[in-house]
Amino acid sequence: MRIVSLLPSATEIVAALGCADRLVGRSHECDWPRGVERLPAVCSPKLAIDGASGAIDREVKALVAEGLSVYRVDAERLRVLAPDVIVTQTQCEVCAVSEADVVAATCDWAGTGVRIVSLAPNALEDVWRDM
Repeated sequence: MRIVSLLPSATEIVAALGCADRLVGRSHECDWPRGVERLPAVCSPKLAIDGASGAIDREVKALVAEGLSVYRVDAERLRVLAPDVIVTQTQCEVCAVSEADVVAATCDWAGTGVRIVSLAPNALEDVWRDM
């Protein structure tokens, strides 16, 4: 099974379940467990993340006000990685790549059997149910 994780906490969960060797791609923020940073990142923020917090807040609000995502998903890189599972989230459109972003990035080739797992945990039980 080939897994792409677009959420740092999901990457850690995949590793904790003993499946780190199945990870083939990650988000730009995934940096644990050690070594995962060598995997290709398949997303990036649309704004400069090294600026002042007020400037970041204004840029995020402007993107959201226009109905735009805060992140870019590299659809071609994702397709080349040919994951069986892509893990993302539905909890926050600003915090990480959304399920809608993943669906849009995979719509041309999603019929190949890729499964999108969207985490929406309100309790630890919710995390285990989705995996």
